[in-house]
Amino acid sequence: MKKICILLATIGLALGARAQEGNYGLVYPNSFYGSFAVGANLLHTGHESSFGVPSVNLTGGVWLASPLAFQIALDGALNDGQLLALVSAEFKWDVNSTFFHVYSNRFLKPIPFYTTLGLGMSVLSDMEDAASHDNSFQVSLGLQVPCRLTDHTDAILQYRCVFMPQGFAGSHGDNFFHTFGLGLQYRQSADPYHRRTERYTRSIGEDWFISLGVGPNYSSFEPFTNPNAWHTEMIGWAPEVAVGRNFSNFWSVRFVLNGLSAHEQYDTVHSVAGQSYSYSFLHADLMLNVSSIISRGYGVRFNVMPYLGAGPVWRYDVKQFDVGADWGVQLRYYLSRRSDIYLDARYVMVAPSIGGGEGPKGKYYGVGLPSITLGYIYNFGHNTTRYRIPLDELKR
Repeated sequence: MKKICILLATIGLALGARAQEGNYGLVYPNSFYGSFAVGANLLHTGHESSFGVPSVNLTGGVWLASPLAFQIALDGALNDGQLLALVSAEFKWDVNSTFFHVYSNRFLKPIPFYTTLGLGMSVLSDMEDAASHDNSFQVSLGLQVPCRLTDHTDAILQYRCVFMPQGFAGSHGDNFFHTFGLGLQYRQSADPYHRRTERYTRSIGEDWFISLGVGPNYSSFEPFTNPNAWHTEMIGWAPEVAVGRNFSNFWSVRFVLNGLSAHEQYDTVHSVAGQSYSYSFLHADLMLNVSSIISRGYGVRFNVMPYLGAGPVWRYDVKQFDVGADWGVQLRYYLSRRSDIYLDARYVMVAPSIGGGEGPKGKYYGVGLPSITLGYIYNFGHNTTRYRIPLDELKR
């Protein structure tokens, strides 16, 4: 996943020129930033909590659109004789820039705050016993508040909460890691956020959308290497509802709740599908509109949008909680200014503890829920970033 993030950033540099109608390319020019913060941490595993110092955070990123940035975060922390190291790919959202239009160059009124959401890896090691360690995927949520010191530097106050799966570090309950930090941020530009001014009149309701969809999924356990794969009895259903926003002609973010039924590993002894179970997957996806990169003209109604995402997964019959990752591609066709239809091909990677078994190779990523979803999208407002709607429709 880290390689994919680096690839996206490289593509952004190569195609960072301005697009038509005042829209920038994949990234804003001169909008790279980096930050360093130190602080304390709180580790909660199962029913035990321990406080530790220090925790260190190093972050580098770039602003993709007016209120949206992508960043890589590295964290290290000492806690009760243990070393916890984390790496995360995150997107950062300038909430005040989305919902408020007024700011001051000097005092940044209203005071900005950024929410972050990311997917990464956590590694926990015992300082006295190098052989004692555990690692897992994790999802992080955060809040950062900057205070401008100079044209290119900010003081930052930040908080992050990292969700790790049940069973991490041998625990028998939920696992959370909290960090509190104070630090400095360097910005390549004096105004990398491109906040709206008092003269900017776009409504805060612009460019949002909701969607409903439904389709089948398949409970896979390394289907390309498993001789017992592709049994039709392993098919389940995954309806979904989503809300999202188009941040530019290239980048969109959506929050999706999907899932209903899936199956544990195929029973080769009795030649029947594994036990059926109910689940939900709540995830945030960062989507890239490839069609807007290829074609800068008006009239592009068919859009190809690959994406990456992550979030928590719940299994209800045995009350399990874990972290899942998803990637896929959405084919989105614009019917009108308000309405779209879409076809979404997705792979959801879940932990063996959720799927109820392991693939032939026993790999963590071998357990998944590929799916195909057909759905409808309703768009709010006048849709200022509607990916090159034809001129005749723009004039209506």
